[in-house]
Amino acid sequence: MKALLDTNFLMIPVEFKVDIISGLMSLGYIEIFTLDLVVAELEKFSTKGGKIAKASRVALQIVRNSGVTVLQTKGDLKRVDDEILRLAKTKNYAVCTQDQALLNSAKAAGIRCITLHQKRYLVETGDY
Repeated sequence: MKALLDTNFLMIPVEFKVDIISGLMSLGYIEIFTLDLVVAELEKFSTKGGKIAKASRVALQIVRNSGVTVLQTKGDLKRVDDEILRLAKTKNYAVCTQDQALLNSAKAAGIRCITLHQKRYLVETGDY
């Protein structure tokens, strides 16, 4: 199974101390992807200060060192969620996010979603 990670999902390891790669694999997701737009967002956030910068730098390390495949898109940073939904629907990816609006849109479209539950572990949500 294939998982598509958004920006805030990649920041979970710093904020909640959860290993998202192991969590996804335990759910059966062995193909893990993100978008070039997500990487661009993380690079932008990594130059700022505070917790967001640290979480972004760790997220970039995860992408580079954990076998996460970066998909090239033709979108722009304002349309990251739209691109995630389009790819998830057409290529059968599960959407991995903590963004409630993105979760609601994905669920309404019948797309599988993975989110953090009780700040401790990943769960697949929805009726599939």
